[in-house]
Amino acid sequence: MARPRGLAVAILAAALAALAALAPSFVAPVPLRGSRRSLDLERKQMKTATARASFVTGGSVLLPLAASVLTGVLGLETVRQVNEGAALKELIQKYTEIQVVDAPNGMPGSPPVDGVTWYVKDPSVYRRVLVQGDLGLGESYMEGLWETNDLEGFMFEMIKLEAVKKDLGLLGLPLLLGAALGAASWLLFPSNLSAEGAKKNIASHYDISMKLYEQMLGPTMQYSGAYYHAPGMTLEQAQLAKMRLVAEKLDLKPGMKVLELGCGFGALADLIATEYGVEITGVTLSEDQHAYAKKHFNNPLVDIRLQDYRSMTGQKFDRIYSVGIFEHIGRNCYETYFEKCHELLKDDGIMLIHSIGFCRDGEWNHGGWMNTYIFPGAELPTMSHFTQQFQERWHLEDWQSFGVSYAKTLRAWKSRLNNWQGLEEFEERFRRMWEYYLDCCAASFQARRTKLWQLVYTKYPSKRQDDCHHIRQPKKAEPATATRWNREIT
Repeated sequence: MARPRGLAVAILAAALAALAALAPSFVAPVPLRGSRRSLDLERKQMKTATARASFVTGGSVLLPLAASVLTGVLGLETVRQVNEGAALKELIQKYTEIQVVDAPNGMPGSPPVDGVTWYVKDPSVYRRVLVQGDLGLGESYMEGLWETNDLEGFMFEMIKLEAVKKDLGLLGLPLLLGAALGAASWLLFPSNLSAEGAKKNIASHYDISMKLYEQMLGPTMQYSGAYYHAPGMTLEQAQLAKMRLVAEKLDLKPGMKVLELGCGFGALADLIATEYGVEITGVTLSEDQHAYAKKHFNNPLVDIRLQDYRSMTGQKFDRIYSVGIFEHIGRNCYETYFEKCHELLKDDGIMLIHSIGFCRDGEWNHGGWMNTYIFPGAELPTMSHFTQQFQERWHLEDWQSFGVSYAKTLRAWKSRLNNWQGLEEFEERFRRMWEYYLDCCAASFQARRTKLWQLVYTKYPSKRQDDCHHIRQPKKAEPATATRWNREIT
């Protein structure tokens, strides 16, 4: 009778675990009020909740269900480890510098200054992290179920666990399943193939509040990584350095026709047109950014259009550049992007791509927290994406990486939020979500998990008579600084 009784207990455990795991999947997200588009966000979140309950497009039902069946098979001890977080705590203790504290009352009034402490208010957090991965971790933070004395430091340490998830054994299967479902849902139902779908993805992030962006970004209105190439630089100095770095790599000459894909708020086009005397045509899908550029940067040399880049035809440009749009293109459209740029660029022209990159190859999980709440439809390229067959029509002139500069940029943006003074209309849940986004990204760039790349291309075959020497032009030595090399060469 022992074996049937054990089986019955396992089945009962599976049923109980299924109820416990599925419960949060059917709770509708709290709408993020505080922006003029709160009603649209609320409707979108309701649709998102419905979509995530689908067995095809999301993992929030299949994932907990699979985890529940698994825990039932493994028995009551496994259920205990999932619900009490024993396996997760052990992994954190082994591979990170995080101190885990079960703290029903939250973080103390005077948390430690040194080290990273994770204060878990609700034990359900452990199960959500083990079952849903970064989605469960981020959502539980937005809901106020855990705190830490150093959010960026905490995320930096948690990144270390990505490479050691195998230590979870069978308990790690839900995480693998969730990633597979997130990738499969995008392969089946990509939202970036049409201009309408791409515009909707862009609007969900960039068209939420000009007040928020103006306070966070500062006078340069640059929503991309700055170039902190010297000690003590301010955000404004580093952003101007980035803008001029882009211009210098393009080797601009007065009178040139230049195309910018994804114009941001228009400041970069205005600076380049003003300082280099070129004519710039820009295209963007963000209505707010388009309106801001028209209002604040009404430069006669700049024409910014509300248009999908794929619809550009009939004109050839001396230079093409994009800053921060390639992350939104999608891996399934990289060939389309390069083919369109090849069509629009003159034979002797130069193209520059400024993009975030990712450290590891593999399918992109669209079911993660960042895609769910911050950048729907976004995907980061890896180095291998710039070696695909369609790259044979291009000659790579230069590739620069300066991702730690982006970590510094994100910290500066968070600092400019000034604890949300002047932005009181944003509710607590939105504030926690936004700060979590900034700190997650800062930690990822600091860990070199994500990169910041600038790539410069010319067409192949090309009519250019020389390489782009201007990018890596050696500086001439001053006469007073004679060296051993000078003496030996002379």
